[in-house]
Amino acid sequence: MDNFNNDMTNLPLGLAFGMAMDEKALANYGKLTEYEKERLIARSRNVKSKAEMEKLVRELEEPESFF
Repeated sequence: MDNFNNDMTNLPLGLAFGMAMDEKALANYGKLTEYEKERLIARSRNVKSKAEMEKLVRELEEPESFF
């Protein structure tokens, strides 16, 4: 669990907040490999709007189609 908490503190704020508001996305984030988490974080750093971040978090609800 400590590793999960460390992951969450290193996330961009918008992504962390978005996942905190979406249980399914948060649960799926915990199932990602380290590589997948890095890709997600990289994508989130390129987000330009709240709507884009919300879309990214919604995509995380269905991780099999995410990557």
